[in-house]
Amino acid sequence: MAIDPSKLLRKPFTEKGNIQDDKYDVVKSPDDKWKIVFSHYREPRMGDCHRLFSLLDKDDNIIDLFEPLVGIAAYHCCWTSDSKYFAVATIIYGSGDYGYFVVKIPSFEYAFIKIGNPYPLDNSFEKNVFRLSYNDKQVELSNSRFLIGGGISDIPKKKYLKPEDLVFNLSDLHFYNRSRLFELTSLIKEDKLFNLTLINAGFFEYTGLLPQDTVNGHNGRGFGVYQLVAFAEYGDKVSQFWLEEIKRIANNKFNLWVKVSDYIGYRTREADEKLITS
Repeated sequence: MAIDPSKLLRKPFTEKGNIQDDKYDVVKSPDDKWKIVFSHYREPRMGDCHRLFSLLDKDDNIIDLFEPLVGIAAYHCCWTSDSKYFAVATIIYGSGDYGYFVVKIPSFEYAFIKIGNPYPLDNSFEKNVFRLSYNDKQVELSNSRFLIGGGISDIPKKKYLKPEDLVFNLSDLHFYNRSRLFELTSLIKEDKLFNLTLINAGFFEYTGLLPQDTVNGHNGRGFGVYQLVAFAEYGDKVSQFWLEEIKRIANNKFNLWVKVSDYIGYRTREADEKLITS
């Protein structure tokens, strides 16, 4: 039986013109009795994907639409091996809280784990725990020196390490009655916000040319403030000197995408090295 996505449309997705509804994704429970259907796609900001999600039975009868929650994507949804729990990465419209919505089957009691940013995370159930891991590919991308569109970055590159997983015992989660879903924002207001972020491990060794002046940049571009910041954080004394001057001139409200010379004019490494060491 084919699923009719139009029957899954609900608040807060009410403006059809801003929604893509031409496809849906299904995440079935291991026992094939249930399915989570992700429908009606919206991208309010670049890279910020929202989708409605609904619980259907094996015959495609709608069990719950979970208004007012909105999911992120099917790959952020998982089931326990015994089909007694599922979890969906969600956002609560209005409050803007991101987190994992964990539901018991068949009572439909739910728990909510507040997460700062679920997008780069993997989720899974293992026995009696729910596990969140930083995605290995995302770690690799964060450490890559390859530029979008081709080429290799010629500015200092920070090194990041994968953080330890977050592990939640299901027995420790606070489950609420399904009838209280519209109270979720207030129910979790004082809950701890968990953040799983990459660990800054300094910089990879840089063997390229240090900035020689405030005009000529790297990667075939003019010398932008974002490049200067990278060299300053890497430890280049001249870059730190120039950046401090920009901070002073701009009262610490500088634009990373502006040219360095727009702030401090044409300066040379040779001349300012003498100022620093004098």
